Amino acid sequence: MALWLVDGWFRGWGFGAIAALVGTLAMLVLQMPEWRVPFVIAHLAALLAVAPLGVVLVAQTFARYRRESGSVAGGLRGLFTHDRLVTALVLASFVTAAVSLSQFQGGIRWLRALANYSTVAIVVTLVWRYLRGARRRG
Repeated sequence: MALWLVDGWFRGWGFGAIAALVGTLAMLVLQMPEWRVPFVIAHLAALLAVAPLGVVLVAQTFARYRRESGSVAGGLRGLFTHDRLVTALVLASFVTAAVSLSQFQGGIRWLRALANYSTVAIVVTLVWRYLRGARRRG
């Protein structure tokens, strides 16, 4: 039930994020100086889309492995070994987001840009894998 709810939430806010990005692109093409407003809205909508879904997916995976193993340690072990690629991508996204934030004020512009692009690429990959998996399940 929780996954069904956050999946709908994810899809709604995800659509909003895409719409805001399209608006940003249109404003950039039209050379409108207010392009930052929809750009910030796109980031907020993406965060609102992905965060609850991620929490529920992690909680469900942990709970399943905890039940199977009968221990919290087994639940954590199962969580980190469930899908090694996804685990590595999530951990990498934390690192790239931290690098981006560390370079925000007076940092190295190219490093911040690289970290931002990397974070976006990782998140898009994770979302694509989730949607592909959801299509196979549904």
